[in-house]
Amino acid sequence: MLRLSQKGWNNVIIFTMLAMILMLNISSFDSDDSQLPQPIIEQGAILLSLQIDQDVIERAGQTWRFSSSSPMASTAALEGQAGALAALVNNWQRALVKSQREVSAELLKSPDFVVVLWLAGERNGRVLSIKTIHQQTYLMLDNEVMLLDFPTVEQLTQW
Repeated sequence: MLRLSQKGWNNVIIFTMLAMILMLNISSFDSDDSQLPQPIIEQGAILLSLQIDQDVIERAGQTWRFSSSSPMASTAALEGQAGALAALVNNWQRALVKSQREVSAELLKSPDFVVVLWLAGERNGRVLSIKTIHQQTYLMLDNEVMLLDFPTVEQLTQW
């Protein structure tokens, strides 16, 4: 049998109780990152082109423009819209989504908008289906339905 003084046994009991408390509460120390908003476009990724339904917006040096294949690309209609296009692209680069479990992928089969993001270094564009249901905007990102957290769908689709 192990011989310890009363002070030694008190230390054993204290450390045993601390170990039990730690073991019972270890699951509460794990952070739940699924509830934190995550960006659609990762930090440092470069957006080259953005297609919203039939409208194509592409990088032209330091500014943005409609591509010539867009039906709205008349020069008279687009003069002075460079700032609006830059704001639209900035909104996409700052857009955040959150995980959700209320809406299934079946409801996004008929989206309100289809957006294709073309990023530097990626061979294929990222196709996003966007639909507003009960004043909430959902989008399909990497085969998962996500809730749009910031900004609003209007700020991402209108200029």
